[in-house]
Amino acid sequence: MASVTDFQNRFPEFGEVSEPRIQLFLDDVALILDSNNSGIWLDFYDVAHSYYAAHLLVVAKNTELGDSGTLAPIKHQEVDDVVIKNAIGDIKPTADDLFSTSYGKRYVSYRRKVMPLILST
Repeated sequence: MASVTDFQNRFPEFGEVSEPRIQLFLDDVALILDSNNSGIWLDFYDVAHSYYAAHLLVVAKNTELGDSGTLAPIKHQEVDDVVIKNAIGDIKPTADDLFSTSYGKRYVSYRRKVMPLILST
């Protein structure tokens, strides 16, 4: 599992984020990725762990700033009676949010490398 120091060395752009907050997200990701079974990630566990934590930190920051996580570009929006139409049809709220950040996309690239191993467990 990546340490806070490893995380900060990999992502200096998170330098203003407190170490306890980074550790909280690193711990969350360790639970999600099942750190007890990190061997299935081959040599990609630490780097995937870091990118996933970075993704969650960005999502948390965007939520804090008021971004509700729009899943698609807006085609039409009205103020009175609140009418919003997405530019892309059939967007489901279960869509994979990992593609909303560059960190999430990078995590997915590592996950795809080991997916056959993950699915077989």
